[in-house]
Amino acid sequence: MKLWTEGKLYHQGYQIGMTYEQASRGEDEPLELASVFRIFLIREGTGVLQIADRRYPIFAPGVCCFQGGEQVRFLAQAPLRMKRLNFMPSVLNARLEALLNGSGEGGTSDYQDLWVLESFTDRSDSYYGALPLDPAVVKRAEEMMEAIGWNLAEQPDTYWPCRSRSYLMELLFLIRQVYQETDLTPYPLPHAVSESIKPVVTYLHTHYQEKIRLEHLTELFLVNKTTLNEAFKKSTGYSVISYLNHIRMRMADAMLRNTTLPTTEIMELIGIQDDAHFIRNFRKHSGYSPAEYRNQYCWMLHQS
Repeated sequence: MKLWTEGKLYHQGYQIGMTYEQASRGEDEPLELASVFRIFLIREGTGVLQIADRRYPIFAPGVCCFQGGEQVRFLAQAPLRMKRLNFMPSVLNARLEALLNGSGEGGTSDYQDLWVLESFTDRSDSYYGALPLDPAVVKRAEEMMEAIGWNLAEQPDTYWPCRSRSYLMELLFLIRQVYQETDLTPYPLPHAVSESIKPVVTYLHTHYQEKIRLEHLTELFLVNKTTLNEAFKKSTGYSVISYLNHIRMRMADAMLRNTTLPTTEIMELIGIQDDAHFIRNFRKHSGYSPAEYRNQYCWMLHQS
């Protein structure tokens, strides 16, 4: 995969460590250069994100921030519509790569530049690189990524490298702000599940927006109801339908805390049509109605 953009009419032969593309699904090829960072802006779709040997649900709309060397795959059984930006830290600051690998020293401004990359380098039990985004934030991030892509492709004047770099800095500051404010609640997919149950878990995480019946799953995975439910509960601690509801409530939880999407739209995104059903299940999940929960925990609401 090409990891830089080369000057054509202006700055012929000059290479800037950025590339941009639109994609209908994630690519799972490993990147050999440890210095390449990646931004995936996910507009639509559902799926599972695999990092090393762990799997996590994908947020849409949302952004994924990965540093070089991370082995990442998008396991999307449903189509994902996304934009992808690759960049090298040296685009921001020539000393950052040495600081990131521990082979150099920097000044105050260098560490300020490292700060803006924290959403890419931080990994903990509460953060694996994915952030849900509010529609207004998605729109702004998309505008900046498209502006970077246009400047890299068209190179309209002698300022195209600086203009691309400035849009990148603005995008990184926006992501860093979301990272700083977002209330992160990770929920990796069950790790120690049997091989026969893994495809079912993945299916539920990629099709939870759809109407799913146990009968459909038994036909799809060629197993009877009793066997499926018993094996599923042994691996996950939940019945199949309870686990599906758990996925939906956790997604609603994240959206209510981290976006200002209308509740009706959240219901549509998680595959629930009945208001009373949603309110009842969410209260059982959180102890609050959706409106009460948002008023209590939505950081964007409190910020505004």
